[in-house]
Amino acid sequence: MKASTTLDCSELDMLVIQFGDRTVKGYAERSQWPPAEDLNFHVAPPVFRRLGSDTMEQIPLDGVKAIFFVKSFEGKWHDDLRFHDHLPAPDCLWVRATFHDGEVIEGLIGNNHNYVVQPGFYMSPIDPEGNNWLIYVLKNKLKDFQILGLRAAPKNMRGLNAMRSGQAEPVAS
Repeated sequence: MKASTTLDCSELDMLVIQFGDRTVKGYAERSQWPPAEDLNFHVAPPVFRRLGSDTMEQIPLDGVKAIFFVKSFEGKWHDDLRFHDHLPAPDCLWVRATFHDGEVIEGLIGNNHNYVVQPGFYMSPIDPEGNNWLIYVLKNKLKDFQILGLRAAPKNMRGLNAMRSGQAEPVAS
């Protein structure tokens, strides 16, 4: 899908599309980008204009690592910039999960990539006196998910501690 545009570069945002082994620079109209929660590249990929071109085209997604909205095409090279390398990462994220049926639960999950890349994640409920000691949450059943805070794993939270160590919890008889 290619279309001509009469937009001036001053009306567009500069972007750099990083493929890992190559970089493409261009311009995009911010108003054409939907909010992050509505962004679906497979249904309606955003369009951009390559640097030096007058034609708008869909952003090619095959192999794209990231799309950077930049202030300047010259950029500023810097070493790997990290502000918290001297601090230990917290063990847990305190989260609130809202299901499609309206149920809301809060609990602790491991501070790792599993809750992002896997179809579900383990959550240790906050209520130590409750009946649940561990919950496996399926992400496709969630209406909303919020990170409420960071914290160290409590020693008495057996669910997360067991999942971290790979040990099965004893079954009460």
